Order: sequence, then structure tokens, then C-alpha cells
Amino acid sequence: TSSPQPPFGGYGPSFVNPRTGEILGADIMLEFSAITNRLFRTEVFELAGYQTDADFEVDSDNIDPHMCSAGQHLHHTMMFGLHAMRTSNMDQAAQDEFTQQGLYRLVLHEVGHTLGLMHNMRASTLQSMENIKNKEIIDAEGLCNSVMEYPSINYALNDEDQTLYYDVAPGAYDHWVIEYGYSEGANDAETEESRLETILSRSDEPNLMFGNDADDMRSSGKAINPDVNIYDLSDDPVAYASERCELVNKILPKILDEYKVDENSYHELRNAYFVLTGEYGIQMRIMTRQIGGVHFDRSYPGQESGNTPYTPVSEVDQKAAMSALTKYAFAPGAFEIPEGLYSHIQHQRRGFDHFGNNEDPRIHGRILSMQTQCLTHLLHPNVTTRILDSEMYGNTYTLDEVMTDLTNAIFKSDLKKNVSTARQNIQVEYVKRLIGMNGEKSRHSHSAKGMAIYELNRIKKSMQSAYSPSTLTKAHRQHIIKLINDAMNP
Repeated sequence: TSSPQPPFGGYGPSFVNPRTGEILGADIMLEFSAITNRLFRTEVFELAGYQTDADFEVDSDNIDPHMCSAGQHLHHTMMFGLHAMRTSNMDQAAQDEFTQQGLYRLVLHEVGHTLGLMHNMRASTLQSMENIKNKEIIDAEGLCNSVMEYPSINYALNDEDQTLYYDVAPGAYDHWVIEYGYSEGANDAETEESRLETILSRSDEPNLMFGNDADDMRSSGKAINPDVNIYDLSDDPVAYASERCELVNKILPKILDEYKVDENSYHELRNAYFVLTGEYGIQMRIMTRQIGGVHFDRSYPGQESGNTPYTPVSEVDQKAAMSALTKYAFAPGAFEIPEGLYSHIQHQRRGFDHFGNNEDPRIHGRILSMQTQCLTHLLHPNVTTRILDSEMYGNTYTLDEVMTDLTNAIFKSDLKKNVSTARQNIQVEYVKRLIGMNGEKSRHSHSAKGMAIYELNRIKKSMQSAYSPSTLTKAHRQHIIKLINDAMNP
């Protein structure tokens, strides 16, 4: 179908016998826009091409439990894959195979909903980083344990590591759930109860892991387990996200030549820039979820796994996430763009498109919006409180270490040189967030408020002693000092 403003990219309407629940008829509807190379939202330069917390906000009192955005999710990942393929000079056969896998994946997902399956946002952690590059393993086991996930597209950094882009068959979890719901029952009630209990007893098997929308960490401060998330892949999401950022950095220098075609406008180039940098921003968010994260295990005490219900993310994994964020989100060179690209990302004018809204690229705003999405989660009161609480049951990456490392990531690299205007923005934003942690409406713990004051004082001292080669850097540091002074001595 091709609707003017489709609510979903794919959906599975059905009708059932009201007395028995038996499905009498069903269809899988796919919207044409879900597989086209266009952005749903391009009107706001700062936010185009990637998901923000606002995209995930829902009215919990009126939420439709059947709401599914798998089509929109697939649309984003397919656009990323098609742009990557174009810059790699992939032939049409490869692009057709890629599109077919995406369509198979979306249809399988919607069939799952028709059969009663809910989302399983933990499914994408089935395979290791090594396994997702092993064609034999992926062809046999798939990328995820369920097609009910919203996983990242498996687009390899190196061509020789490419396996499936998307799962094209149901996973182990799907088969298990369908067995429970649809296998033929026994005539005897006692035998049937025993049969179902036997199926259910497998719930703690590693390849049957599960977590639904209530468990996922898609928006800042929501949920606790980084294994249950969207747009991620593999059992090491930080390593995968880092490779994805490297892939974006590898592709971006090629798009100006690839999309600069005489007979076309620059709108395709602009879309490619939005999609690629949007993917970069999404993967930065994936990294943040490890910090202060807690793995859960919901198996019963009598089951064989014997796992502890709550286990904080290891210090090694949390520090790996902070190191990745330092490099890809906060470092001075984190958002370097090939020379000449910004002056070509022009919107194709139609009618009165720009009426009341200037069309110039707001580059600093886009970079800052991606960085602040990271801060929103890392400094969320739910996260800082959980870091403190989880120290009582195993977390060894303490709040003072987290905030010290975060301050260093944002300030340390350019204390003896000029601060770029992009870095100036995130430094000022970070200082304002720290000040806000002690505001009247702050929900932060006393310990978090204390650490915010400690970091503000540390930043002030470093700004007073830092070397400022240019007037702009000197003015920036005076600005930060004033912000801190005004907050400390209102």
C-alpha cells in the first residue's frame, strides 16, 4: 500500500472468531514508504535522520499494546545500507538481495504479531562479535533469536566479514513460543498441563532470552538492562557500535563525489549525510546504556541456570563504553567531516518550503543534539541513583569515577590548545547540566548533587589555569567560569 501519511511501515491486520480466538483471516500490509530512500522527517536539520527521546515518548495510560514501528525502524536501516552500498559500488544484484532480506524480515515480524507474539528486544544479543562475521554460523542460527526485535542492520565494516544483513527465518525463541501457543494439545487436562510445563521449563536456556518493550532502554533513564534495547546487535553492543561509527567515518568522505551528479539536485547528498550521521548518533546512545546498567535474570530459583536476578554490568564493560564515548562522542575530532561537504548539503526547494525558516545548515546544533542525547542518559537521576544503589550489590564503577571520567572526556583533551566551537558547545552544555543537578526541582540524590559541585569546582580550576591561544577560546573559558561563579554565588 502507499498511504499519504502511513502510521506504520508494516502491520498485520487480522480478524478472529470471538468465541475461540481462532484467526479466520489475516493480511500483512507493507507501506511503500518503508522501502524507499527518503526521510520521514527532514524539516529540522538538527534532528533529521535519527531517533531522539521525543520519538520514543508515549502516553503510558493510552498506549496501544499492539503498536509497532518495525517498518520505520527497517526503513532507517535500509536507507543506511543502501547509502553504504552506493559508496562501495555494489552491483544491482547485491542491492536486490539486500532489499529482499529486509522485506523478508519485516514480513516475518508482522506475521509474528498476527500470531500473537510481542516484541523481544533482547533477541539481538544472541551472537558474539566473532559469530556475526561467520557465514556458516549465521546461516544456521541467524543473527537474533527472534524476528520480533528491532536490531541494527548487520552491515560489516569490512566486506569479507559480511554475512546476512537481516534474519530471513524465525529464530529459536520464535519456534519455542509458537510451540507453546500452537502445538496440538493433549486431550487429558493433566497431561496437557504437564506438556506445557515441559515447554515452559526451557525458558532459562541462553538462546531463548527475552525482554519486551517495557524492559528496553530505548529512551533516556528508562529500564536497566542494556541487553534489552533497539538498534543494537551482538552480545558486545559497544564493540558493534564502535565498528558502526568507524563505518560511517569510512563512508562519509565518499558521498560528495558519489552524489554530486550534474543532472540532480543536492537533496540526495543531504539525505545521505542525514542518514549516515544519524546512524552515528544512534550508536552513541547504545554505548551510554552500559554505564550504570544492570543485567537481570528472571528464571525461577528451581531452574537449572541458577543465575543471580540482578548483576551490574562489569566495570570492564562500563569503562569500555566510556572510552568509546570519549572517542566517538566527545573528542575534539569526533565529528570531523570531509572538506567541502557542508557547503553542498542543500535542501531541494519546493514551493514555499523555507517560508519563515532559513535553510542554512545548522551544523553546530546537529552535533550538539547528538552529544546531549548522551548526557541526558548519563546524568539522568535514574541512572546516577542506580549507579549508587548497584554499588551495594556488585557495581565497581562508582559514581565519582563515572563523573570524573565524563568530565575528562569533555574537557581534558584541549586544556593546552584552542577549543573548537563544537567542543565549546558541549562543554557549556555539560556545565549547565551539572548546575541543574543542584536546582530546586532536581531529583538527584545527595551524593550526585555533591559530585556535581565537585566537578564544577574542578572544571573552574582547570579553566583558570588552561592555556588559551585565541580570543575565542579565552572568551569561552571566561564564560564557563562565570556560569560556575553565578551558580555557586547567586
